[in-house]
Amino acid sequence: MAEKRLIVVDVSNFIFRAFFAIRVLHSPEGVPVNAVHGVLNMFLKLLSKYRPTHMFLAKDTSGGSFRNEMYSEYKANRSVPPEDLVPQFELIQTLIEKMGFKYCALEEFEADDIIGSAAVQWAKDFDEVLIASGDKDLMQFVGGNIKMLDTMKDIAYDADAVFEKMGVRPDQIVDYLAMVGDASDNIPGMKGIGAKGAAKLLAEYDSLEKCIEAKDTFKGKKLTNAFENHLDDALLSKKLVQIVTDIDLGVEVDNLAFQFYPSDELIEYLRSLGFKTVLKKLEDMRLAEYHANTNDNNIEESNNFVTATKTYPSTEITTQDELKDLLKKIKAVSFLSAHSEYDGNDPHDRHLLALSISLDGESAFYISFDKASSQFGEKERFEVLKAIWGRDDLEVASEHWKRDFAESLKLELEVKAQRFDIVQAHFILNPQVKHELDFIAKEYRGYDITLLEKKSPYILSLEESERGKFCAERSCLIFQIAEEMKKELVAKELNTVYDEIDNPLIPVLARMELEGIFLNREYFEELSIEFESALVDIEKSIEEEIDGDSINLNSPKQVGELLFERMELPIIKKTKTGFSTDSEVLQELVSLDLSPIPGLILKYREMSKLLSTYVRALPELINPKTSKIHTTFNQHIAATGRLASSNPNLQNIPIRTELGKKVRKGFIATPGHLLLGADYSQVELRLLAHFSGDETMIKAFQAGQDIHRQTASEVLGIPLDEVTSEQRSQAKAVNFGLMYGQSSFGLSKQLRISRKEAKEYITLYFSRFSRVKEYLDTLKEEAEKTGYAQTFYGRKRFLPDIHSSNRTIKAMAERVAINSPIQGTAADIIKVAMIRIQQKIEDKNLKSRLILQVHDELIFEVPESELAEMKTLVREGMEHVVELSIPMKVDMGMGVNWLDLK
Repeated sequence: MAEKRLIVVDVSNFIFRAFFAIRVLHSPEGVPVNAVHGVLNMFLKLLSKYRPTHMFLAKDTSGGSFRNEMYSEYKANRSVPPEDLVPQFELIQTLIEKMGFKYCALEEFEADDIIGSAAVQWAKDFDEVLIASGDKDLMQFVGGNIKMLDTMKDIAYDADAVFEKMGVRPDQIVDYLAMVGDASDNIPGMKGIGAKGAAKLLAEYDSLEKCIEAKDTFKGKKLTNAFENHLDDALLSKKLVQIVTDIDLGVEVDNLAFQFYPSDELIEYLRSLGFKTVLKKLEDMRLAEYHANTNDNNIEESNNFVTATKTYPSTEITTQDELKDLLKKIKAVSFLSAHSEYDGNDPHDRHLLALSISLDGESAFYISFDKASSQFGEKERFEVLKAIWGRDDLEVASEHWKRDFAESLKLELEVKAQRFDIVQAHFILNPQVKHELDFIAKEYRGYDITLLEKKSPYILSLEESERGKFCAERSCLIFQIAEEMKKELVAKELNTVYDEIDNPLIPVLARMELEGIFLNREYFEELSIEFESALVDIEKSIEEEIDGDSINLNSPKQVGELLFERMELPIIKKTKTGFSTDSEVLQELVSLDLSPIPGLILKYREMSKLLSTYVRALPELINPKTSKIHTTFNQHIAATGRLASSNPNLQNIPIRTELGKKVRKGFIATPGHLLLGADYSQVELRLLAHFSGDETMIKAFQAGQDIHRQTASEVLGIPLDEVTSEQRSQAKAVNFGLMYGQSSFGLSKQLRISRKEAKEYITLYFSRFSRVKEYLDTLKEEAEKTGYAQTFYGRKRFLPDIHSSNRTIKAMAERVAINSPIQGTAADIIKVAMIRIQQKIEDKNLKSRLILQVHDELIFEVPESELAEMKTLVREGMEHVVELSIPMKVDMGMGVNWLDLK
């Protein structure tokens, strides 16, 4: 390794390369920071990989250079910097200063001139000089101890590498560029001579001057024309490309000595920009520096940059005495992290395999409950869990508290501990990214955790000796991340959302998943036969329409050929592979009423999908222990905050079609019980009326009017009793569409009217509901200012694209800014209602159970003796969950099956 190494950095080159290489990122204040982030990582990579003893940075100035006076068109083709890059120049300057780099920027000169002067003047003072840039102009200095470093491609060019890449020697680069020009700098070069031609000439004649001497011997029209008519361009180009090397840089070599240490000031600056992963790297660097100074043998030290490989030691508890000692340690702390490992996903048929507990975030204790190898049984497991979950003065961090809470319900162990779930907290802090632990650990700690193979997702697939380490990583990282997230929730004013909504909902969801819902297996078997027979009948009906020919209705290609080639129906839309036959196209064909076949195909597809997705599949998912279906509810999938249902998804069963209703009929109550359904009536429109303060809408809701009929009456200027069902449907589409940021184009497609008609309808709507227009505009303006949309309860959805200079991307963010506060508030309202109703059920010791949530609807299984009390309890819990300027209204229904609730 070289004893003295100088790296000269082309900062301007770094900035533009970083800006275009990294997706748009924004600070908590909404300022673009992707270039800052990229430049910082490029700096750190330089320091880590190349270990410079000295550093020097060269910057361009905002004005031109002497080359502009020489040639007015020099760099004239360059556009102004992108809008999102402009504010980052100052941020990067601050970064440079806080990292302690020496830098130089001079009027009349470019960064290339500063770099060339530095390399030439200081080469003798170093064993190695690295020019960090992607600019091929600077290759002219490569040779001896000077190399060119392309950090993006991670290549260090010596003279041989330059020749391999460019086809010429470093000392020929200036002549080479004088011939071929440089489009990026608007350097003309010689018209007719390309890269291969220039390299060939220089290989034969060595220099531009010698080429000029021999020009009369050249043959070929392009070549002779170039030297006859464009020689002046070449000589000008050479002057432009030639880099100045005798600038007074105003700094002594000794002052370039560099030893990087992440100061508190730098750490705080990066934190203010919203950087997380890099902060962890810098904190580890500080720790490594500390250990290096105390001669820790686990530290690798080289020159000025110290690194450490982080490990999390795990102490396995194997004896009763060790277990007692651990319980004492647990009793002495008020915060810990616990990572639990199970042998399956079924809460009724899974067992706790192992527990890893960290009391400090740096090391962990590991306890195995695997029956095949552990001496600890159910007694010890209960004892440990009670010591953790059963204390009301202890806070326990986990990545899957819902899973642990379900285990506590099975063990009849009351959870008294305060809970912190880092996955749910991560969702609140940034709902639009992934929320798996590996992603979170990478983001917050820059740590790549060990992952299990997807085909063997449980720790039993690991060797026993590896299980403790695997779990220790998780428990220690959870401890560290939880501490940081709690501070971040407070700083972003999101702690109330976590403390009052998402966290209290976790045990509610665990109970719902454990409870499940009965499925009428015999009914589904009959329905399967019915659907299969109906599908055959549809196939026969279509065959009769086409003179007995058979067709595979599951083949879009065959369906397209039938509809648009054989039947010659109007082509609505095409795809890359042929005719489109999606539902939108088929609906359009149905509306034209040219043939019954498109309608039959639509019915076939709906029935076929319901048959495969639900009618056949659901009976296979009945739990053998409970004879019920158990869906999984997830509150960190939908960015709006809505709950999601999976395995199986019970929220997507259609209710508006007759076929969908038949599927719902198969979900039944336990004998002696009834299903009680409570559905918010037009909750989102009520929120729109409240938030906008529109008097017309408020009066309609207060008077109990049909809001869609009222809208049609207002917009069309006709009495309420004269509004037709079609006019009401149009008004309904407008009410919901505009609330979701729908354009006139989207509305025209939905209503099958012209774009002009849709635009006129929207204009009329906003003239009658002017406060709604003002409110929706305000939502966009606020998102532009803050960088996020916010619900009534304070939940935030961050919108980095709201600042995009791309109009299409920005418009998408604006639509989210409009619908998130309304959709998100509706989602929060029903969550709060679920929490309060569950608490009432427990307080009154009722046997009724909340078993399903489907968007704005809650479904309870209720003993007949509790029906009257539950109807009152649920109505009060849902209608009085929040005080608005208009009343919340709940529609209720009851029956022995799900369909009866409507």
